[in-house]
Parts: sequence; C-alpha cells; structure tokens
Amino acid sequence: MSAFVIGIGGGSASGKSTIAQQLSIRLGPLRVTLINQDRYFREPAGLPKHASPDGGRVWPDHNQPDSFDFAQLRADLREARASDSDVVILEGILVLHDAELRGFMDLKLFVDADPDERIVRRIQRNVARGHDLGEVCDFYLDSVRYRHREFCEPTRAYADLIVPGGAYDGAHTQEFLNRVVATVRARVAG
Repeated sequence: MSAFVIGIGGGSASGKSTIAQQLSIRLGPLRVTLINQDRYFREPAGLPKHASPDGGRVWPDHNQPDSFDFAQLRADLREARASDSDVVILEGILVLHDAELRGFMDLKLFVDADPDERIVRRIQRNVARGHDLGEVCDFYLDSVRYRHREFCEPTRAYADLIVPGGAYDGAHTQEFLNRVVATVRARVAG
C-alpha cells in the first residue's frame, strides 16, 4: 500500500514548512516522512537567471520551475510512497506546479499568507542567516515578487484546500490543521 501524500505549496515565507512540521507532529503515531523542495534546488552554476523588469538587474532565479531538479524529486517521492511511511508530506513553493507530482498527491494544500507578512518573514529569516538587508530587499523586489505572480500564485488553482497561513489568522489555521489531521487519519485507517 502506498503512503498518503500531502502536497503543500505557497509563496516564499508563507508558512509551508511550519504547517508541514505541525502536521507531522499531529499525525503521530503515524509514520510521517517530510520532503522539502528546497533540497532539490539546482547547483548555483545551473540555476536560471532572472532580469528585473524594473531595473534590468540580473539575479540567480530560485523561484521558477527550472530552478529545481524535478526528476530527482519525483524519484524520491516515488521511493517515499513505497517505503514504510504512512504519510509523506511534500512542501515547497512549486510542488503544485508539476503535474506528475500532483498526480502522486492525495491532498493538495496551498498556504495563503498576506504578501506584506511574507516579505517581513523573508527579511527576518534571511537577515538572521547573515544576508545583507539591502540585498534581501532588492532580490525580493526585483525577482521574488514577479516569479511568485508568474509561477507560484497560479498553482493555488490546483489546491484542494487553501490554508490560512498568516499570523493574523492563527486560530483559524489551528482549527484547519485539526480538520486536515482528522481527514488524513480517517483516509489512512480506511
């Protein structure tokens, strides 16, 4: 029997990893495998480039489909589905973009967080990792926001459920997660 697969997509810093972790904990004692799409970024030399429509500045492009090794991600997902896991959670900005990946998913979620909240989270996270504040802001304004509109936001249409991902909606998010856990438990047990 194949593991139940949950795909979690959404914008950069929307809360995908946090929701995946919370689901993993709440689904215990089921055996859960987490797969983060960030592990499948191409090497820096192999990343596509993106020129800012506003200023023409060229950036490595981490926010479009060709940035990822989807072939390896599909192979690893197939392996995880066939393992002794009960549930596999796959999360990342473009996991809902790839039709073959979607075909493996039993439940597709899109984490929706306000763009202002996402940029603040992204700034806090990247500055804490040692990145320059100006560079983080420039990269977001020149690249991330455009690629989000072009590639990530349209994947919302593939989601079975939209997850409220903003801190402003914390109580609703927790209630939503409880419903998802109940649904997954019923489907895995059935």
